[in-house]
Amino acid sequence: MYEAVLFLHNLVRWAVLAFGFLALWRPGAKEGTFFAHTLTLQVVLGILLAFVSPLFQGALASLEATMQTPGEARFFVAEHWVGGLIALGLAHAGLGQVRKGKPRARLFFALALGLLLLSIPWFRPLLRF
Repeated sequence: MYEAVLFLHNLVRWAVLAFGFLALWRPGAKEGTFFAHTLTLQVVLGILLAFVSPLFQGALASLEATMQTPGEARFFVAEHWVGGLIALGLAHAGLGQVRKGKPRARLFFALALGLLLLSIPWFRPLLRF
């Protein structure tokens, strides 16, 4: 199950980035909805992945040691999911701004996309098959 959820989480990442750039380029209700909702799916898959991932579970077992040493385990336990959750809030805030017809939507989408780009583990394989 771990491999299947990891594959889906990786695959949805590319849809989130594509819809994020689309929402940034053309901030409309349709584009913002695609971005916010695919990002919601990505976060749900990430939460599920945290429960089945041996890396995440092992890092949680020794949380103090994990937080003191920088590396892959600390990235996933601390930075990765926090960045994703904040980006999710920003994407939905941007969607709310679009629906209200306010011009700040592009700013929220840009902040969400920037945070996502920082939160992606680029040191991992870009595609998993």
